[in-house]
Amino acid sequence: MSLPLSFFYYIYLIFVAVFLFYTFSNVYHLIRFGGKTLSVLVVSSFYIVVSIVMLGIAWRYIGQINWQQSLEIIPAFKL
Repeated sequence: MSLPLSFFYYIYLIFVAVFLFYTFSNVYHLIRFGGKTLSVLVVSSFYIVVSIVMLGIAWRYIGQINWQQSLEIIPAFKL
């Protein structure tokens, strides 16, 4: 029995979507309830820049993987 690696890619994309949802929610609440001060702008900008850098690095490494390969879960016995 084998499992395609693309299965893990789709799980990763779901995690990225959840992360982006929480990121937008977090930045919205920072701006909405934190006031429009310089410190809120700096913290929000830093958070967004670090998130973009992390996602960019992950995307770069994930792009090098051949997602068409299969992963053997249970090896098949040949009789």
